[in-house]
Amino acid sequence: MIREVVGQQLDHDPNFRWRGESVTRIENLSDIAFAVALGMIVSGVDAPSTFPELIRFLIFIIPAAACFAVQIWTAHYTFFRRYGVADRTIIVLNAVLIFLILYMAYPLRFVFDSLFAWIIGASTGDVSRYVEIGVMSFETSGEILAIFGAIYAAVYVNLALMYRYIRTKHETLDLNAYESSQTDRDHIYYWLAAILCVVVSLVAWLTPLNGFAGFFLSFNGLIAAFLNKRYPLPVET
Repeated sequence: MIREVVGQQLDHDPNFRWRGESVTRIENLSDIAFAVALGMIVSGVDAPSTFPELIRFLIFIIPAAACFAVQIWTAHYTFFRRYGVADRTIIVLNAVLIFLILYMAYPLRFVFDSLFAWIIGASTGDVSRYVEIGVMSFETSGEILAIFGAIYAAVYVNLALMYRYIRTKHETLDLNAYESSQTDRDHIYYWLAAILCVVVSLVAWLTPLNGFAGFFLSFNGLIAAFLNKRYPLPVET
């Protein structure tokens, strides 16, 4: 029931027929993995034992809330609702995706924790968080971002492969023109997003921009806007 209500807010496109009418075991397992990943992110700091530590925990939990991969969960959810495919190929790809989600939890937390520490240090001069997490140079921040970007690229590649497989099931799923166009657009988007993550990783690793290269990830929005204009969806009548 909750999933249905949430789904209406996440993907309420009336032109795309949902074929996944019931929640499969593979989705339940995936939801558990997402929950575990969230727990790993939130528990990335030690439990506070004093009031000052509690205040610090409440402040530094902000990065954990900011970095949880809602976009990936949404992409996963809408994929299974739209297509309802859970054959051997999708099971294997989904298993890889689960592994990547769990694998990227701590790097994801570290990237946003480092960014938050930089914001605090730049605005207040307090660099204690830098010392605490061991990020004492821009070079280190670049290495952290490069690792994170590589894992994120792998996630996007995995999603792209899932959509690529769906394209081979066009006739079986009886996709109409609108649904086929939306599937093609999403397929291209994930490939371009993966390429962007690779570029960001290389820029972070090899150039003086280091961790600041992470701001280029915001170009994901430009990719989506470009695809919306380049590949307009047919109007259903």
